[in-house]
This record gives sequence, structure tokens and C-alpha cells, in this order.
Amino acid sequence: MKRLVQLFAALCVLAAASACTTDDPTATTTIPLVPTQPIVDTLSGTIPLKGTDTKVFSVVLSNGALDITLTALSQPVVVNLGAGTWDGTTCTLGTNATRNVTAGSAPLSFTGVGTGNYCVQLQDLGNLTGPATYTITIAHY
Repeated sequence: MKRLVQLFAALCVLAAASACTTDDPTATTTIPLVPTQPIVDTLSGTIPLKGTDTKVFSVVLSNGALDITLTALSQPVVVNLGAGTWDGTTCTLGTNATRNVTAGSAPLSFTGVGTGNYCVQLQDLGNLTGPATYTITIAHY
């Protein structure tokens, strides 16, 4: 009987030990600095007649890719879409970073984009008949 009690006690200790986790509560989890899914910003504004509208956005996690798409424009015309860096007061468009687009056109795409403050400009090329509202999406990976 004493052996049976000892065997039962040993089995209880093994069962309790196997129920315990071996995870280290002091271990840290590494959060990736490179997103695996795009971060998408949606911005809206109004392009004034014969004018330019600028929007600013930040890239805080970057895998180097950036896509800017004009998703909606209240007038069915061609406008200029450009992207550049933002220094806090001025938007400096990048070399080869502008394109004439209509709503729904292929995105303006860039590679080698790091973290930082950036800007997007939409400009009337003389095609607007009045102020035009728009929506753009900015996907950074």
C-alpha cells in the first residue's frame, strides 16, 4: 500500500510538472522594424483652381517601398501628382517623382524609401473648372 501511495505521489508530481510552461517571463519579444503588410494612409483635400495642394505624411516603419495612388477626383481631368521630402515648412519634390494622372491610375511607386517625413502634392495643370476634391492612398511597406 505504501508503494502505491508513493507511485501515486510521483505521478501527481509528474503531472503537475508537465502542466507547467517553460516560457521565460523575462524574455523580450522583438518587434520587427520592417512591416510585413503595408501601412496605408488615406488623405483627402482640395486642389484649388490653377493651384497646388500639399499633404504631409510620415513613414515610421519602412521596407523601402512606397506607392501613392489618386483614388478619387471630383472632376474627370488629368492633374499632376508628385512626392518628395518635407522639412517642416517646404515640400521638395524628388527627381523623377511627378507624374500626370487621373483618378484610378496606376500608383506612383518608389523604392529605397526610409523612415522620415514626406509630402505629396497635387497640382492643377489648367484642366480644372473649379476647385476639385480628391482622395489619395499612400501605402508604405
